[in-house]
Amino acid sequence: MSTYAPFAKPLYVMLKPVGAVCNLACDYCYYLEKAKLYKENPKHVMSEELLEKFIEEYINSQTMPQVLFTWHGGETLMRPLSFYKRAMELQKKYARGRTIDNCIQTNGTMLTDEWCEFFRENNWLVGVSIDGPQEFHDEYRKNKQGKPSFIKVMQGINLLKKHKVEWNAMAVVNDYNADYPLEFYRFFKELDCHYIQFAPIVERIFKHTDGRHLASLAEQEGGELADFSITPEQWGNFLCTI
Repeated sequence: MSTYAPFAKPLYVMLKPVGAVCNLACDYCYYLEKAKLYKENPKHVMSEELLEKFIEEYINSQTMPQVLFTWHGGETLMRPLSFYKRAMELQKKYARGRTIDNCIQTNGTMLTDEWCEFFRENNWLVGVSIDGPQEFHDEYRKNKQGKPSFIKVMQGINLLKKHKVEWNAMAVVNDYNADYPLEFYRFFKELDCHYIQFAPIVERIFKHTDGRHLASLAEQEGGELADFSITPEQWGNFLCTI
């Protein structure tokens, strides 16, 4: 699967090689519940045939000499390392003189020495989803058994640092951690994280007959604001304080 961002130039695409499949079950995840839409369709996991077709067409569609592949989830590391090695083989096959770069978003819990060595050797940028210090992160980011994920995420970050892999942080700002902007920011400074993406979360609850509970853009009216959503005042104070 891929998600297009039509506002970007040149053409920018996020690849979702595992669709909505993830080893975590974050309370606010807008995408995890989309797995209910694919119950009868196993093709949401990218095949090797589709991978090759996409890589060839995506590279050929570019008008610039540099081409960026952005791998996104679900949880991207639920595809084996061999999948990404094959992707790089195909990128070289169809590059035709272009420079190919890769970045990947992960929750960090499945990182190993082998993964990190692959990322370092091939100059991949790794984005890690982490919502601040342990108390803030574990409020909503738990696994499918309801257990917190912070310790495993930190183990993954330490492996990235050990192998000298370039990494960034993506942090969801929610109703809980938004009230502690300085603690939030200082945590990332202590991690020596040089780039942080703040993603404010605002969602509406809208019950669907298929079990989904988050409103889509099509449901423009009705529904209640989700408890984890931040208010405009929280978001403004958070940004101004930082």
